[in-house]
Parts: sequence; C-alpha cells; structure tokens
Amino acid sequence: MIWKNKQPPQMPNMVLTKEQNEIKNNLLSRPVNQFIMGDQSDVSTLISSYKNSSFQARNLGEASDLYLTKSHDDLSIIWSLSGSLFGAGMHQVAVDAIKNNLVDIIVCTGALIEQDMLFALGHTHYKCTPNLNDGDLQSLGIDRVYDHLVDEMAMQQVDLTFKEIADDLPPGRYSSRTFLQNVGKWLSDCNFGHESILQTAYEKNLPIFSPALNDSSVGIGLVLHQGKKQLSDTLGIDSILDFKELANLKASCGDTGLFIVGGGTPKNYSQDIVVMSEMLGNEPKRHLFGIQLSVADVRDGGLSGSTLQEAVSWGKNDIEIEDIMVWGEASISLPLLVTYVYQARLENPRKAQCLTKNLD
Repeated sequence: MIWKNKQPPQMPNMVLTKEQNEIKNNLLSRPVNQFIMGDQSDVSTLISSYKNSSFQARNLGEASDLYLTKSHDDLSIIWSLSGSLFGAGMHQVAVDAIKNNLVDIIVCTGALIEQDMLFALGHTHYKCTPNLNDGDLQSLGIDRVYDHLVDEMAMQQVDLTFKEIADDLPPGRYSSRTFLQNVGKWLSDCNFGHESILQTAYEKNLPIFSPALNDSSVGIGLVLHQGKKQLSDTLGIDSILDFKELANLKASCGDTGLFIVGGGTPKNYSQDIVVMSEMLGNEPKRHLFGIQLSVADVRDGGLSGSTLQEAVSWGKNDIEIEDIMVWGEASISLPLLVTYVYQARLENPRKAQCLTKNLD
C-alpha cells in the first residue's frame, strides 16, 4: 500500500482570546498518567492475598488466578472492552497485553479506537474535577469525560486522520477489522513513535473488531471521506461482515475464553459469535471460561449486567464454563488483574496466535 498522506493532518486552530488561552492551557496542564505494568513491583503479593479475603477482593484474586491458569491452555482469549478506559489511564495496559500475547482477539467500542488514535498522534487526556462548568469548557474547545479532559482540536485532528486514511484506501465495503488493520498499517508505516493498540495489533497479526465503529471519530472521519461523492467511490463499514468474520474466526481458532470489561455491544458480539458460527454450519466450541469486570446491576434487564451464567442458556457459553464476575469499577480492577498475569508470564511468555492470518 502506498500512502499519499504519511503525516496526520494539521491540528485545527481555535480562535481564543489571550485570557481564554491562559485558562485552556491551565486546564490542560495535568495529564492523566498511564498505568505501566512493568513499574508495579509487588502486585503479585497483593492479588495473591486477595484470594484469601472476601467480597470483591476475593473475586478479583480468583479471577486473576483463573486468567493466569487459562493463559497456559491451548485456547484463544477474547477481550471485550467498553467505556473510556484508555482516557482513564488503561491504554498502556492494553498495548503491553498485546505485546506480551496475553490477548488474541479484541472486540471494542469505537470510542476506544478514537482514544487510541489520539495517543498515536501524540495527544493525551488531562485530569480535572467533575464539577467544571461545561458551557465554559465548550467555549474553550475542551471536551470532558467525567473527571478528565481532552482538547477538541486534537479530537478534530483524529477525525481528519481517519478521513485521510480512508481517502487513500480502495473504495468498497470493509469490516471494521479490515479497516482498522489498514489504520494499524498506516501507523506502522509512518511510525510516529507513540504507542498504539492499532499499530501493535497490526504488527502482531491480532484482529481488532469494533462493531459499533461508526459511533466515534471514525464515523465522523468516514462521513467526511464520503462527503458528496458517489457511494461507489468511497469506503464504507459493513457491520454484518464483522459478525460473519468473527463467527468464522470462532470456528477456526478452537477453544476460547472471554475477558469482558463493561458490557454493551462488544460483550454481546463476543458471546453471540458462537451461535452465529453454528448457524453458518460450523461446529464451534462454546466459550470455556469467562471473566467480567462490571458495575452494572443484573436486576434491571440491562445486557451489560447479565451474568456469564445467563449466557449458558442461550448456547453462547459452555455448560461447565469457569466464570467469575468481579463487581467493581474497571480502572481499579483491570490494571491489577492484567498486571498480575503480565508479571507471572514474563519468564515464560505466552505464544502469539496471529489470528489475522486466519481471516486473510
């Protein structure tokens, strides 16, 4: 692939007064630090002690041990991710998990893809308090995600970057996986020197699916790409093709287990692929283990709160699935669990499965 654009588009400018610039620079002065697994010296002892405690600490300890045990088995581990995880400091956890072969397939929201591109272009998120005046933030060109901020001009640069990548690709229907694979290739070819899950996944032949990709900066970029052109001259995302690719991948990769952070569309897709694969005439094995980190309530009928056991009745998970639900906020439980497994496998690395090759 020959890219016409090997630099991201210029970051848009916003006309502000001197006073507004001072306020904006002050608000965007305290970056959110990324959690670095290699810097944590004694997580293993902490998590091991959790296993002999109670409540959610015990669940987290047992879930960490289950993940570590299953990482030695001959199976594929599917990550299902939602929420503003990367902006909250979990981006490097995901990058290092891919580098160290702790995950084989990722299914995630479009928001996480846009946050990844934000980091790939050298931007970050900034700490704030949740009680800021959002009208004032809008006038300064600052977006708020609860207790962290991002420069709207940086977000617009992300939009334009996806547009320019799409402009260079042949027109046609793409699954989110094939489009994101091309985005990863662009980042790898350009090599801006910033960590990215898309670039790392491309280089490791790890497939990333984002079935709700359009609900993000990627969707904005693709609308700009399509503009006033004929649809036949543009690139479009086919979410049904996503489903088909995932179903076929489930049939070809053998045994699987789930690591679900949050819920929503990624969670449903990750579990539904078993049923869809069967309907396509395959004989896939149901998911053998599952871990879910969530704060959702099971009593209101919301899918994000549905248990892994509930999915057994639908034929998605194995009748004898080993499953653990950790009822806790992911910015606490996710880095602890993955760091425990990461550190335990440093001297005996897990082998990469390179599952993109199964699809290509």
